Amino acid sequence: MANAIVEKIEEVIALHSKMKEAVDERLDAVEKGKGALARELGEKVDRINGDLSKALGERDTMAREMKAAFERLEVLEALADQPKGTPQERLESKYASLFIQGIRAGFKDNEILDEMQKLSKQAREFKDVTLGTNAAGGFGLPKTIAGVVDKLMLAQSDILNAVKLVQVGTSDYQELISIHGGTSGWVAETGSRSATGTPNLRNIKPTWGELYAYPQISEWSAQDIFFNVEEWLTNDIADGMAVALSTAIWNGNGTAKPTGMTNTAPVVTDDYASPLRAAAAFEYITPTSSSPVIGSPPNIGNLGIDDLIGLVYKLRRAYRTGAQFAMNSTTQGELRKKKDSNGQYLWEPSVQVGQPDRLLGYPVIVWEDMDDIAAADNIPVAFGDFKRAYLAVYRTEMLMNTDQVTNPGYIRFYVRRRWGGMPLNNDALKFLRMTD
Repeated sequence: MANAIVEKIEEVIALHSKMKEAVDERLDAVEKGKGALARELGEKVDRINGDLSKALGERDTMAREMKAAFERLEVLEALADQPKGTPQERLESKYASLFIQGIRAGFKDNEILDEMQKLSKQAREFKDVTLGTNAAGGFGLPKTIAGVVDKLMLAQSDILNAVKLVQVGTSDYQELISIHGGTSGWVAETGSRSATGTPNLRNIKPTWGELYAYPQISEWSAQDIFFNVEEWLTNDIADGMAVALSTAIWNGNGTAKPTGMTNTAPVVTDDYASPLRAAAAFEYITPTSSSPVIGSPPNIGNLGIDDLIGLVYKLRRAYRTGAQFAMNSTTQGELRKKKDSNGQYLWEPSVQVGQPDRLLGYPVIVWEDMDDIAAADNIPVAFGDFKRAYLAVYRTEMLMNTDQVTNPGYIRFYVRRRWGGMPLNNDALKFLRMTD
C-alpha cells in the first residue's frame, strides 16, 4: 500500500506538470491567433485534466485506506498491551500471578508482598472480589486456585456433591424448613371456610469449624520453574479437605466442626410419630432374618435384597424422586454380586459415561466413612434425598499463611476456610442398621 500510494502521488505530480505545460501552450496559441492549434491544445488540457482528476481520486482513496489501516493497527497494539477481561478479572489474574511468584520466593520478596497488598486494597472497590492479606489473617488464595480446589473436592467426594451446598458470607446463616407442611380441606361453593393448619417450622443453624490443610514443599522444588506449583498445591489441599469434610458430614460432633448425620443416634421413630424425633435424628430400619436372598451369594450379615427394598419404601414418596443409595466400597463390592433367580445381577451397570450405576433403579454413591456390614449396630446403607437431608455451608474466602521456620529447607502452607453443616430435614433420609 505504501509503495502504491507513492507511485500514485508521483503520477499526480507528473500529470499536474503536463497540464501546466499544455495550458501555457494553449494560452500562447490564443495570443498568437492560432485558433486551430488553440482548440487542439484545449482538448489536450481537458484530457490531462480528466486523467489528473482520476489520479487524485485514486490517491485520496488510497490515503483513506492507509489511514484506516494505521488506525486498526493502533487499536490492535493497544489491545495487545491491555489486559483482557473486566477490571475485576484483570485484578484477580494479576494477583494470581503474583501469588505463584510469592510461593516460589517463599513469600520473602518484599516487592511482591507490597504489590499484593496494593491489589488487596484495590479489591475493596469491587463487591465480588476478596483478596486476603497478612493484615486480614493470611494471603487470600486467588480465585483461580480456590476454584480448582473446590472442583477437585467435589470430584473426590460423592457425598459433598450429594448434599445441599451453600456459599455464604456470614456464619449466622440459617434456614427454616417446614415439618409435614400445612393442611387443606373440602368445602361447598357457599360453605364457610375455616382456617387450615399451618406448617410447623424448624430453624436449622449449622455448626461451624475451620477446615485446614497443611501441605509442605521443599524450597528447591518451589524455585524450580519446571515444577507446577499450582497443580501440586491444589491437589494436596483438595485431597486433605475432601476426606476431612466427608468424615464430618458422617459423624462430626458439632464442636469446631459440622454436625454429622449420625452424631445424634438414629432412632426407629417414624416420621409422623408424636412426639417427633429430635431435629438431627434420622430414622433407621433393621434387616430381618426372614428376608429372602435371591440367587447368590448368600446373606451378608443377614442383609438381603428385600431389606434394601424395604429401605426404599420406608422413605416417603415425596423424597424418592431425588433419592440415591450411599455405602462404602466394601459394601458395594458385596452387593454387586447379588443376582436374581435367572442369574442376572440386581445392580444395573451404567452404559452412559458420567452416569452412576443403579441399584433397584436408584443411583449409588460411594461414602467411605460409612460402616461395613460385618458388625451389629453398624450403619452400612443410607437411602434418601441428600440435598434435602443435609446442609453444608462454607465461607467465601480461603486463606493461607506460610511457615519457613518450623522445618528448615521446606515451606509449609497453612490453608483454611470456615465450613459448617447440620442435618436439614430428617424425614428425607433413612438408614439401614445391622443387628446381631
